[in-house]
Amino acid sequence: MKLCIVGTGMIANDVANALRSEAPEIEITAVCAHSNREKAEEMARKYNIPKVYTDYDELLHNDDADFVYLGIVNTAHFSYAHQALMAGRNVIVEKPFTTTVEEARTLAAIARERHLWLFEAITTLHLPNFQLAKELLPRIGTIRIIQANFSQYSSRYNRYLSGDVAPAFNPKLGGGALNDLGIYNLNAVVGLFGKPMKCQYYANRGFNGVDTSGILIMQYPTAMAVCISAKDSASPSGITVQGEKGTLTIPSAPNAVEKVTLCVNGKTEEWQENQYASRLVHEFKDFEHIWLSHDVDAMNHYLDTSVEVMEVLTNHSNFSIDNIHA
Repeated sequence: MKLCIVGTGMIANDVANALRSEAPEIEITAVCAHSNREKAEEMARKYNIPKVYTDYDELLHNDDADFVYLGIVNTAHFSYAHQALMAGRNVIVEKPFTTTVEEARTLAAIARERHLWLFEAITTLHLPNFQLAKELLPRIGTIRIIQANFSQYSSRYNRYLSGDVAPAFNPKLGGGALNDLGIYNLNAVVGLFGKPMKCQYYANRGFNGVDTSGILIMQYPTAMAVCISAKDSASPSGITVQGEKGTLTIPSAPNAVEKVTLCVNGKTEEWQENQYASRLVHEFKDFEHIWLSHDVDAMNHYLDTSVEVMEVLTNHSNFSIDNIHA
């Protein structure tokens, strides 16, 4: 599979490094930066990427990659993905998929109508340990309580407190705890149990209104889920699912799912089935496999999950938001 990368930020560099190190068969054909050619050229030299573009339209019409990967600011995901799809290109969009459910539905519809491939790069869903967790769930009986926590003191938080606002802390650019770390919690819970009946989000908000941390409460027919995300504080991260017959635990960050532990009738078992050192490799290898095998059903399954997650985030008919201002 050939891939061109749009963006030169942290995640774009992480993807390039992971693929070069552990999946060299996925060829990176180009890197595109619309406003900083010097940074794009530096990234190209570092990862031996042959082409550099500063004109996105030129990339879409001239580069021969099989997929365009968008590792750009959240609020640009829809417009860049829409332009690529309309140009007949297959697309991988970094999480969060879009900023509204309407945008998510539009992209999914275009991809399906034009028989193009469209994926959201959300590592959790593509990790072997997460797939195993789904298979193990019936062993713990009727689910009652779900806890997901991704709390990580942001390297940009001190800058934010001093008034230097990075995109990750800019609500106008789709920043905030829920759109960043919370997306992994939400994908994990929706990926395991589907869309909830009701949701409510309680947030600690900073001086510009961004949610620096928060708690998302989700109601299911037989269970309640609590999803905690924080960029202003830290704690051990992980996922715990409590059933009437036992407990399933993922004692690591929800974006990595490093292992799975099952406790039933006092007996504890543990699995570690992820194959690559970088969590990012699993998703891109999965995209490659789905594309090469022409597994449209698999793509549609992941697209449906992306849309369901955006429904939870933006559909206010079943999703209310209460704010606690710092």
